[in-house]
Amino acid sequence: MIYHWKTKIIKQLFIRSLILIVPLSLASCTTQKTTVFLSSGSPGSGYQRISSQIKLSAETIEQIDVTDNHNSQGSQQNLQRLLNKEVDFSIVQLDVASEAMKEGKVNTLLVLTQEYLHIVTQANSEIKNLADLQGKRVIVGAEGSGIYFTAKRIFEASNITVTEIKSNENRLKKLINNEVDAFVYVGPLATSERFQKELNQAPKLHFIPIDSSLINYLTIQFPESYQGKFIPQGTYKPLPELPNQDLPTIVTPGALITRPDVNKRKVSLLTWAIISNFRQYSPFYPELASQQDAKLLTEGLIYLHPGAQEVFNYGDPRVAWQRYLQENKPLQAAFIMLVSTSSLGFLIRWWRKRKQKNLLKSNLQTINELRQLLDNNPQKAIEEIEELRQKYRLMLIDGKVAPEVYEQIEKMTQIFSDQCKRWQEKQRQSSLDQILKLMDEWSEELPESLILEHKQLKSYHYKYQEMLANGQLDLPTYLQMIQLTLAWTNLLSLNNSREIKNQVLHESK
Repeated sequence: MIYHWKTKIIKQLFIRSLILIVPLSLASCTTQKTTVFLSSGSPGSGYQRISSQIKLSAETIEQIDVTDNHNSQGSQQNLQRLLNKEVDFSIVQLDVASEAMKEGKVNTLLVLTQEYLHIVTQANSEIKNLADLQGKRVIVGAEGSGIYFTAKRIFEASNITVTEIKSNENRLKKLINNEVDAFVYVGPLATSERFQKELNQAPKLHFIPIDSSLINYLTIQFPESYQGKFIPQGTYKPLPELPNQDLPTIVTPGALITRPDVNKRKVSLLTWAIISNFRQYSPFYPELASQQDAKLLTEGLIYLHPGAQEVFNYGDPRVAWQRYLQENKPLQAAFIMLVSTSSLGFLIRWWRKRKQKNLLKSNLQTINELRQLLDNNPQKAIEEIEELRQKYRLMLIDGKVAPEVYEQIEKMTQIFSDQCKRWQEKQRQSSLDQILKLMDEWSEELPESLILEHKQLKSYHYKYQEMLANGQLDLPTYLQMIQLTLAWTNLLSLNNSREIKNQVLHESK
């Protein structure tokens, strides 16, 4: 009868718990996929490759689908599409988006790459630095591209006038055929398949370095947009090396951006999809390969979208209801009251009580095991019990152990710790007594004449014993002082022997 009654109660509690839990489970199971639209770049470009990786990242969280069917010239066109509300997200150079960010028209989510400025000429060209481009024919990229934007800013800041060819078509062919003198490319290192293919086709090319004065000017005038960096020697070709030395240049972050009015949940889901797969972006951002977390994806970002900021602060947005409960104090109070007065609350309290009881039992068992160390190694027992006490202190701070249980555990560990210290002191005193006894026996074996001649040194010996017994000296120091005393004794004895010998020889003469 008793068994049947207990079984019936447990069944009722289980059913009531399901009534509370199942609605939450069903709500999460029926979540529909969210579709977002992205503008990236042309086929074979670095942006198009980044877009493909974003799609793969979105698939891992199963709640967001990324569509990118907008063949784009690059950053400027991507930004305009975003402002025109043709897409939800765009990949854009931050120097291109800087003014729109300051005006509050766009927000940032993540930095996905670092885009380096490249200015390419033929190896046998007379153009060796930026100033040599004055009056030359330069391909500066299509008007809708970030390349065109950055090239214009570079030449304007340098007061250099060039003949602009606003295109990206056949730029290498035109350079080799001397139809142009140079072309500009802005993009991640060794990421664009098209740019890499062009460099491999031409055996003799040269990159123009950017003057340090220009780098300093741009990083001071546009700190949110530019940094000074180097293109490492041999990045694009090992033989012949391209570039042939570490090349100074500027970089601007390539970031994922959106509008402030884009749905917060869309932003949060896409941000989390990328952050939770951050190592997959190392081909576009090599420094990510050696990082333990995704902090580089947020480095230097300002004007963040609130949805992205929430992910940085709290993590996975799919458990947002838990965060809402944590932040909503009245809801917490209501939830606690509901749980504490329901059968589910009874089960939780029973589970917690059992868990705390197991903690006490485990602690007692550990102390009994450590007690076996007392006879041979009390110091080890003290170290072990202190580590155990620290463990429970951290558990108390993390809320993994109730305060009243912690107090019981602390009393148990404190009593044992005091016992270990008394036992250690007892062993120390016992060892000390044995050492003093041996020292006394050794002292008694010294020649009587030596003891009488050096009473002051013998008094030092007794004084050291007293200091050792009172804890004023440790054993190594005591033994060193005894050795020193003995050395003094031998030295004085030797001197006395010499004086006596000399006196006898003198009298015999």
